[in-house]
Amino acid sequence: MGLFIEVAIEEAACASQPECRECVQSCPVDILERAAGERVARVIDENVDECILCDLCVVRCPVEAVTVTKLYATG
Repeated sequence: MGLFIEVAIEEAACASQPECRECVQSCPVDILERAAGERVARVIDENVDECILCDLCVVRCPVEAVTVTKLYATG
């Protein structure tokens, strides 16, 4: 978890798409990775604070396994 945001992957949903790398490929700041043969994608914790809140990973995930949560109040 980063200081300002949390990026999470719902493992069961992600595992249902074993060849998918949509979230990894869509992230412009390399917060996610999924090596060949890995059951699920994973969040690279040291990169989370680089997130630009574009939500491309959320939009591109075919099983809605990725969530991005702001940990601060706006307004």
